[in-house]
Amino acid sequence: MAQYEVIAADILKNIGGKENVTNINHCATRLRLQVADDNKINDEAISKLSGVAGTVMHGNQYQIVIGTDVANVYNEFIKLSGDVQTDSTATTHKKDVSLKSVGQTIVDFISGTFVPILGVLVAAGLVSAVLNIGVSFFGLSTKSGTYTVLYAIYQAGYYFLPVYLGYSAAKKLNVSAMMGAFLGATLLYKTIDSAKGLDFLGLMIPQIQYNTSVIPILLGVLFMKLIDTGLDRVTPKSIKFFTKPLLTMIIVVPVTLLWLGPLGYEIGTVIATGLNFVNLKLGWLSVGLIGALTPLLVMTGTNQALFPLCIAAIASVGYDAFILPGMLAANIAVGAATLAVAFYTKNEHEKQVALSAGITGVMGITEPSIFGVLIKNRIALLSTMFAAGISGALAGLVSLKQYAIVSPGIAALPTFVHSSGAGLDNNFYWSLVVVILSAGLSFGLTYVFGRKAQLQKKDELATDDMHVYQPVSGQVIPLQEVNDDVFSKGLLGDGFAVKPDNRGVYSPVTGTVTMVAETKHAIGFLSDSGIEVLIHLGIDTVELNGLPFDIKIKNGNHVVKGQLIGEMNLDMIRKEQKDTTVIVALTQPNKQLEDKRYTDTQIGDVIGNVSVVQ
Repeated sequence: MAQYEVIAADILKNIGGKENVTNINHCATRLRLQVADDNKINDEAISKLSGVAGTVMHGNQYQIVIGTDVANVYNEFIKLSGDVQTDSTATTHKKDVSLKSVGQTIVDFISGTFVPILGVLVAAGLVSAVLNIGVSFFGLSTKSGTYTVLYAIYQAGYYFLPVYLGYSAAKKLNVSAMMGAFLGATLLYKTIDSAKGLDFLGLMIPQIQYNTSVIPILLGVLFMKLIDTGLDRVTPKSIKFFTKPLLTMIIVVPVTLLWLGPLGYEIGTVIATGLNFVNLKLGWLSVGLIGALTPLLVMTGTNQALFPLCIAAIASVGYDAFILPGMLAANIAVGAATLAVAFYTKNEHEKQVALSAGITGVMGITEPSIFGVLIKNRIALLSTMFAAGISGALAGLVSLKQYAIVSPGIAALPTFVHSSGAGLDNNFYWSLVVVILSAGLSFGLTYVFGRKAQLQKKDELATDDMHVYQPVSGQVIPLQEVNDDVFSKGLLGDGFAVKPDNRGVYSPVTGTVTMVAETKHAIGFLSDSGIEVLIHLGIDTVELNGLPFDIKIKNGNHVVKGQLIGEMNLDMIRKEQKDTTVIVALTQPNKQLEDKRYTDTQIGDVIGNVSVVQ
């Protein structure tokens, strides 16, 4: 438990403290934090924490990929953060209203609503699979008490979906979650759900089947948020406790039944029709397209927005032959590619992460693989998308069907068995074929091309660039002439200096940025050939708190020699009576700069060759 407390404490520290967190949630693998000010997040520090596979910023929600241990980290985070302010009126930075921001808000609402109830859907789906296996292979009678109990669990998971969604959506919108559940329960009440000839104050209520529905309750809760906000402003505190719930339900329920519910039903019909149109027009290719794009959807968190479509399909025809089969191909491909990385990499830490994430991935939970491995490995990601596209297209070609909402993977294979009790059918066997094809293609492509790239990189590093290049325009001078004893005496290592005559600052090596000082006056690099280089912009400029500098790169960026990395305002530095000299130092004691050039040089020219001191 201590390790989870450490991770939670480090996250809280680098997120800007508990006062910057407005909402806390988690899904199967991600800790989801809504923040008041995303500028306070130290993403670099959080990304490097042991136990964190990756991070993503989605709107004002910061998602930290932990893996299957996320619930333990969440519990410790709750303890450390105490009472988190969840009032939607909490201070946040004003954001520009655009089509992109509106889209992010919609996806965030759908994702934030569905993520908390996925456990219910997964449990119901797997119970359905257990029933199918029990009837097909173990002679479980459909009239037995055991079957009745298990079937009730399965049905309750989907039938009462509006209640779960009402609770979750209301909580997401910072309305009383119980009131949201109350609205969902009202829609399902026996005299309202699918009722004929019903009216309210003489207005005829359309006949709608609300059990297993999705959009009507979401629209109802959104309207409830509007009414709740209005009543909060006009209701006296002394009577708010009993008048606000009363007025809310009296207003929201009729409006939902008369207009919002029917509208939601029509929207659902239009969406289903649109998907069917895409599916019909592209046919089996549409499933392949879903497979190929799923890793990218997971990266952005928009994959959660597809679950309402799966639910609608299963509620309508009893199975999904579009989204979930494509995701099966994708999830297996993600896990297999990650396992391939584990097999060929020589980095022990990367091997351990990839092995663990790969096993989790083929089981159906892909975030650790995607954020921990694939997002950093282009070959593995492209191999995954190609394999998922091909195997997804096969799933579409054979009309593969999944009969329950469970994240597709090896663990979910029983959900491809039909509940007819006739035993394993072609649908199940085709699911095995899709799994084998996806895993084989993804593993093979990643291993062959990834290993080849690793060997090629190793060869390149063996003969890599061992030069240091001039980073600014101006006169190159020996390090000994610098008016700073730390540098002139070589206490920080060998190197050279430049008296700049222009503001542009360019990278002296090809490599990775390892450090950017908070005051922007110093930048560290590690070249691809293993040379540690420090650029110091001016002397004693640390006292200027970064004002003269415009740094265009950040820690972790990969740069190439001669790339513009920043600008320095020489006039401002001189006005503050500081020396503008730019210093380049090799910070490794066993490295020195030979064959230095001090005349007729320009930006990007070789100033010296790095050698190893024996």
